[in-house]
Amino acid sequence: MRLKPILAGLALISVPFDAPTIVPSAYAEETEKSLYDRLGGYAGVSAVVDEFAERLFHDPKIAQFFAGMGDDTRASFKQKNKNLVCAVTGGPCKVISRDAKVVHGGLGITAADFNVVAGHLKDVLVEFNVPDAEQDELFTIILTLRPAIVDRPDEDSLSKDAPAQR
Repeated sequence: MRLKPILAGLALISVPFDAPTIVPSAYAEETEKSLYDRLGGYAGVSAVVDEFAERLFHDPKIAQFFAGMGDDTRASFKQKNKNLVCAVTGGPCKVISRDAKVVHGGLGITAADFNVVAGHLKDVLVEFNVPDAEQDELFTIILTLRPAIVDRPDEDSLSKDAPAQR
């Protein structure tokens, strides 16, 4: 059972000030759940990442980053991202990919490319009815990866429209 904050406040008003406050254990356990658990555990993370990856693979704005990926490589991409999201949200998974800077280095990813990818993640989280608080918490984590992923942070165009100069 989850108490709404307003109800919890009303309960405190009805007890004397020197009386101990008792918080139902179910409420305490729910507020202590990791983001991983609040996202639905591995099943929730897996479903979100699968849909997210499919959108990336088929978006012509960023298709050049996924060109030539066979089914096995796409499955590996999904698994590495499931493990990453699982691990950074408090789940039991281990990250099985290389450092983000190494993986994305030399791709010429622009700020606009990153924003397209972030937009797909936002859309999938909304589609899966992930609450705003959990979305915000996940994006706070994901945005820490931005400096390692984006090669050209000052470029507002998609990399397909503004090829990197080498």
